[in-house]
Amino acid sequence: MAAVGGGLLVVIALLGLALKRPDTAEADRTPLQSQEVEPRPFASTLTVVGAVTPGDTADVAAPFEGVVKSVSFAYGDHVTQGQVLAEIDTTDLSQRRAEALAAYLKAAQSAAEMADWSKGPDMSRARRAVSAATSELEDTRRKTQETKALLDRGLVARAEYEGLIQQQRSEEMSLAAAQQDLSVTLAQGRGPNRRVAELELAGARAQLAALDAALAGAVLRAPATGVIVRPPSDKAGEGEGGGGVHAGQQLSKGQLIGQVARPGGLAVAFRLGETDADQVRPGDPVTVSGPGFGDLQVKGHIASVAGEASPSSANSGPLASFAATARLDPLPPQQAATIRIGMTANIAIDLYSNPRALVAPPGAIEGSGASATVTLRQAGTGRLVRTQVRLGHVAPDGVEIVSGLKPGDVIVWHERPANAGAAPGS
Repeated sequence: MAAVGGGLLVVIALLGLALKRPDTAEADRTPLQSQEVEPRPFASTLTVVGAVTPGDTADVAAPFEGVVKSVSFAYGDHVTQGQVLAEIDTTDLSQRRAEALAAYLKAAQSAAEMADWSKGPDMSRARRAVSAATSELEDTRRKTQETKALLDRGLVARAEYEGLIQQQRSEEMSLAAAQQDLSVTLAQGRGPNRRVAELELAGARAQLAALDAALAGAVLRAPATGVIVRPPSDKAGEGEGGGGVHAGQQLSKGQLIGQVARPGGLAVAFRLGETDADQVRPGDPVTVSGPGFGDLQVKGHIASVAGEASPSSANSGPLASFAATARLDPLPPQQAATIRIGMTANIAIDLYSNPRALVAPPGAIEGSGASATVTLRQAGTGRLVRTQVRLGHVAPDGVEIVSGLKPGDVIVWHERPANAGAAPGS
C-alpha cells in the first residue's frame, strides 16, 4: 500500500510540471536581474536624416527683365563681396530709359511753366488783350462825348452819334470778355492744374531714377562673401526647377538666380512624420553628424517646423510629412570648411531631458499606461513585491518613472527573450 501511495505522489508531481504556465517556466529559466534606482540624467531623442543647407544667405536676383549676357561663376564657388557674377543685356532697358527721359523733360517743362505761370506766354497774351480792349473803349468813349457836344450844337447827324454809342457797347463787351479770359488763364496756373503738373513730374522723375538704378545693376555682383548655391526649387524661375542661370536665359524682374551662403551660417533641412511633428518644437537642441563630418558633432537648435504638410510625392507614401530646419552653431573656419552644403546629415533632436530622473530598464516594466507595474525587492526581508508606477518618457536605455519609485528601491526582473515583445510605451 505504501508503494502505491508513493507512486501516486510522483504522478501528481509530474502532472504539476506539465501544467505549469509556459511563460512562468520561461521566466524561471532566465537569470533574475536587479538594479538599484538612483537619480541620473535622462534624455529622450529623435533621430532623423536630412541635408546641410545654407542658413544665413544673401539673395542674388535680377534687377529688371532681360536676357543674361554672361555668367562668371559656377554654383558651389567661393565668392567675395563685390565679385562680378553675371551681366544682363540692357538693350531694351536703354530704350525704355530714353522714353522715360523724354517724358521727364516734358513734365519738367510743364511744371516749370506752372511754377512761373503769372509770367508765362498765356498770361502775357491775356493781359495784352485786356489792355487793348481797354484802350479801344476809352478812345470810343472820348469820341462819343465829343460827338454828343457837336450833336447838341446841330453840327453832326444823330446817326453818327448813335453809331458811336453802338461801337462803345460792343467794345465794353469785348473788354469784359478779355477780363474773363484773363481770370480763367490765371486760374489755370493754380490749384489742381499745378498739382497735376507736380505729380507728373514726380512720377517721371521716379521712373527715370528706377531705370537708372536698374541699369547700374545690370552687372550682378556678390552681395556678401561666401559660397554661391542654387536657388531653392520653390523660389527659382518658372520652368527652371532650381537649375540655375545660363547665358541667353530670359529673366523676369526679381527672379532669384542664386544665394550666397555666408560662412558660419549653416543649417540642416529635414522632414518629420505626422507623429514626430507634434513632439518637435523650435528651440529644441540638436546634435548633427554625418558621413562627411568625420568625428565632428555640431550643436544647434530647431529653427522652424512647418505648420502645413509638404506636397505629397510618389516616394512619400500615404502619410504626410512636414518640412523642418535646424540652425547650426557657428564653427571655427577649419571645422566649417569640412562641412559642405548638400552633405547628408544625421540629426539627433533632444525632445526631453531630466538631470535627476528615476529610470527603470524597459524589460522591468509589466503592462502599459495606467496599469504599468514593476517588481521590487524589499530591504531586509528580500520579498518580491509588485508595485504600480506612472511612466514618463521612453528612451532606448530606459523608461522614466514619474511616480511609484523612490531612490534606493531595488527593481528585479527576468530578462525577456528576444521575441517577447517591445518595451512599453509611455
